Amino acid sequence: MSYSFLFNNNNSSSGNGIYSLLSEYNNIKSGTYYKVVKAYYAKQTAATKGTKDTESSKKAAKAVQSENAKKLNKTQSDAKSLTESAEALMSRGSDSVFKEVDITTKNDDGTETTTKGYDTDAIYKAVKKFADNYNNLVDSGSKSVSGKVQNQVSNMVSGTQAYEKMLNKIGISIGSDDKLSIDEKAFKAADMTTVKTMFNGNSSFAGSVSSRASMINYTAQSEANKSSLYTNRGSYNNVYSSGSFMNSFF
Repeated sequence: MSYSFLFNNNNSSSGNGIYSLLSEYNNIKSGTYYKVVKAYYAKQTAATKGTKDTESSKKAAKAVQSENAKKLNKTQSDAKSLTESAEALMSRGSDSVFKEVDITTKNDDGTETTTKGYDTDAIYKAVKKFADNYNNLVDSGSKSVSGKVQNQVSNMVSGTQAYEKMLNKIGISIGSDDKLSIDEKAFKAADMTTVKTMFNGNSSFAGSVSSRASMINYTAQSEANKSSLYTNRGSYNNVYSSGSFMNSFF
């Protein structure tokens, strides 16, 4: 069979097609096509991997944000609780825990005597709650992701240390962890007038702590606002202060 038609000028179109096929065949045979295809799919795989890595990074970032949100929210909650317990001690008038009440005691001869005095049990419970809330704030605030919040907690602790001698006189000590500890027996045996001076009124120790707790709460709120995000619906979402963490992203 003759193949002269491959070189016939009248069949240039067919000849070009055959030459093109032969050229592609040679490329396949030499491995050129394999290298091109391999390079192409390697690029596509890298692009896909890059997308997956980006998604993984986003998920990791969201997890960190969620954890930070929880810490800031916990600090805010503890600061509010401490402020409330301090205000309960600072209250004056008929609602004051330091309001003198009738105290009845039984004499050796069986008779009873009623006098006015402080309800030491009620005062102890109020101060114990204050101390517990104080310790919770020291703990959560010192673990805060915000350096500003940590500084505010440090200021509160430093302010408390200035009252250490007075606190010791009423059975309250400051531990190496900066937390308060109350000896119930020593506290109830202490002069309740001194206790009242320490905890009742805006200028008292409780008043000082209340002011610092409010500042910690404000600082934690401010730091939370800096990390607010927009939801995937375009609405504004404060992920820290709202109490609903990371409802949606991007």
